[in-house]
Amino acid sequence: MGTEPFVGRAAARGEVARLLGDAAAGAGGLLLVAGPAGIGKTRLCEEATGGGPAPVRWGRCVDDPGAPPLWPWRRVLAGLDVPEPDHAGDLAAARFRFAAAATDALVAAAEPDGLVLVLEDLHWADETSLRLLRHLAGELHRSRLAVLATYRDTEPGRLDAALPDLLSRPGAHGVTLPPLSEAEVREFLAHHGSGLDARHALRRSGGNPLYLRAIARSGDGVPLGHLVRTTVAALPAQARELLEIAAVLGEEVDSAVLADVSGVDDVARALDPAVRAAVLVPVGPGLRRFAHAVVRDAIYAGLEPSVRESLHGRAARALEDRARRDPALAGVVAGHWLRSAADASALSRAADWARRAAAEATRSLAFAEAARFLGFAHDALRRAGEVTRLPGLLIELATAEYRAGRFRQAYEHAREAARGRPDLAAAAALVVRDIAAPDLVPGLAELATAALGVVHEPALRSRLLAQSASLAAEAGSTAEATRLAADALALAESSGDPEALVDAVRARFKVWPIDLPLPERLRLATLAIDLAARTGQPLLALWGRKWRLDAAFEVGTMTAVDVELAAISELARATRLPLVRWHELRLRASVLAYRGSFAEARQLDELATEVATADLAEDGTTAGLSFAFRQQLAVVTGDPGEVPDAADEVLEQTPALAIAVVSGPVVALARGQRAEAAARYESVRPKVDTAFLAQNPATAFQLLLLADEFGDREIAALVADHLATLPPMVSGGAGVFCSDTFVAWRARAAALLGRDEDARRWFAEAIAIDTRTGARPYVVLNRLALAVLTGDEPLARDALAEARRLRMPGAVRRASELLDRLRAADPLTAREREIAGLLAAALSNRAIAERLVLSERTVESHVRSILNKLDLANRTQIAEWARTAGVG
Repeated sequence: MGTEPFVGRAAARGEVARLLGDAAAGAGGLLLVAGPAGIGKTRLCEEATGGGPAPVRWGRCVDDPGAPPLWPWRRVLAGLDVPEPDHAGDLAAARFRFAAAATDALVAAAEPDGLVLVLEDLHWADETSLRLLRHLAGELHRSRLAVLATYRDTEPGRLDAALPDLLSRPGAHGVTLPPLSEAEVREFLAHHGSGLDARHALRRSGGNPLYLRAIARSGDGVPLGHLVRTTVAALPAQARELLEIAAVLGEEVDSAVLADVSGVDDVARALDPAVRAAVLVPVGPGLRRFAHAVVRDAIYAGLEPSVRESLHGRAARALEDRARRDPALAGVVAGHWLRSAADASALSRAADWARRAAAEATRSLAFAEAARFLGFAHDALRRAGEVTRLPGLLIELATAEYRAGRFRQAYEHAREAARGRPDLAAAAALVVRDIAAPDLVPGLAELATAALGVVHEPALRSRLLAQSASLAAEAGSTAEATRLAADALALAESSGDPEALVDAVRARFKVWPIDLPLPERLRLATLAIDLAARTGQPLLALWGRKWRLDAAFEVGTMTAVDVELAAISELARATRLPLVRWHELRLRASVLAYRGSFAEARQLDELATEVATADLAEDGTTAGLSFAFRQQLAVVTGDPGEVPDAADEVLEQTPALAIAVVSGPVVALARGQRAEAAARYESVRPKVDTAFLAQNPATAFQLLLLADEFGDREIAALVADHLATLPPMVSGGAGVFCSDTFVAWRARAAALLGRDEDARRWFAEAIAIDTRTGARPYVVLNRLALAVLTGDEPLARDALAEARRLRMPGAVRRASELLDRLRAADPLTAREREIAGLLAAALSNRAIAERLVLSERTVESHVRSILNKLDLANRTQIAEWARTAGVG
């Protein structure tokens, strides 16, 4: 079983050469090399990277359920300045910080001479390893780092879900190694001195170099497994026994570990025959590796079940002392106990070690792996009959699943843990929190209600009330959510418990906080920022800053808006957390759109979408909020092209809250599909009542757009009554799209209801507010609405000019149509109207000429033109017409 010659693979070698060349030039990347076992993936990497100028670091994933998380990265990161994971505060934030720090260290290590990473057998990678690779892949194109990763494309696993994302990163691509061709098989056989017919060998081996090597060595079509067994059988008895133990331990062989399990003193010497037979290959002092995973698999598969179980038990006992010194091995020990004899004692020990492994995985911020180990523990305890230990373990499992983003599983296990165990009711109710999963809301609310029935300790009860408030808000029960949140906050502040305060403050702001006095909102926002510093929760600082920004928008203090936005940008820079960065981009896009910088706003929205796709895929709300932004952009600009292509699909996936229900006809209207909008609006109308409107202020705004379009005075009256109950607000909704001032919406409702005097006054007030805050698009829309109401041609012209500057096609169209109508009804030019007004004021031609800095002859010419256009006989009639038309 000697090393086969390296033949063919010209295309793949070219891909690797291109990757390495790009990396040397400062544009690194990722090349994913796919193919079945034995096709030559590792050999390609060895040949393509050997002897190059850049150093090479290797990491290997292993086929061992007990392998610790980040196993392939441990050697890759060895010796680099990567801090230990920080467990203070928000664990999800800490996980991202660790990935960012590891990425920074690898990118820095690639300067100035470059660096190549080879990650083998990625199909066996744990989720945390894949998460780190996804993070690193996003930074490669700006580095001198080249990453080669091999995987079997014949084995389904966790990698399948990660591949599309990995391949979408800049500088990432894949190559699949095909079978060797007949000519390449002939060259391979010639190197081996084999006289076999190339076509026959190709047919028997399928062009796979590993199987081809077996055929060349045997001189016939002997299966690889048989060849392995024959080769091993020819080795000395001690070497055979050691290989059996090594196959149980894994693909890599550590002589010291093998000595502990086997009791053989000089393992390295005893394995020399296996190295000479090419069953093992040396990879370092005291370290050996099976020549291929298929070789190890063949030896392991050949063990009798009783022998295999006995060897796993011996391995578990021997490794326990090592695992006590190195907790990363806890999962390995658990795995061996699980595969040993299935007696209660072994299963109990397996569960204990699996829990230790889960704790170590959590310490490494590898939550998916923690859940996997706790799943092992649960299965072991169940099989061992230790049912009394299961409920507490289920809480641990549910917590790990929640942290890993498996919300449905976390809820199910929390509910199972609480069944018949009132002492675990609170813990179960607080596992799954702050998620966008409408289908789980009723069940989670039941858990919280049950826990409140048995919990009386103030801090814990406050947290349960906060959970109940958040869930009520998710369900659209605003009044109940407000009451529960207020109770939670009062209890939390009286207890002084930081964790309870964090939950209560977040719950109070999750409910629409407009009913709170502004000073109280600012106090709570400042408290959130302080708690963030005390508890190490940067997301809490984000919410506090965001609440202060919302308050500044509410009163129109734009300098404060800019201060808070700058603070959020600094928080995003300092933490590098994707969620903070996403919110920063969303807020900046919203503020830019409010000020009329639509092109820049679109760019930031696209960046926010990229961040969400790359790093926030588990959060279903991100796509919905980006959709809402583009929908509102379409409404404000009047450009149907702003409506996302997947709008209908997003709406179908959106929970049936009032704002989502109303969005259907609004989207159709924004697209110009008036008949479709009308049909959808008719299905919405019966649902509109006070409770419907109270869910979200934006619901009223959207309904008013529809009522205006379809002349629906009944809905307009409901909306007007609702708006009258709300406190004045300059703008709101910055997290999605900054709204116009509330007084503008009251003006629109009044105009639709025929209350022209109120409408004129409120439109004028709205224009003044929007002018002061720099809301140029809303100035356009309100000027246009007021011009429609009053027939004010100069106001319509101002709106048209600004709409053109801001590129608001809808406002441009409507203003142009209005001006056409006004001119059709009044043929006079603006100058002629001005002179008609002065004639109504009884000024002479000379006085008019002096007033307007014109010659008297020019004024006389304008007067004649007015008489002709209006078919009037004299100046007196012009004056009467002007007074009747309200000119002057």
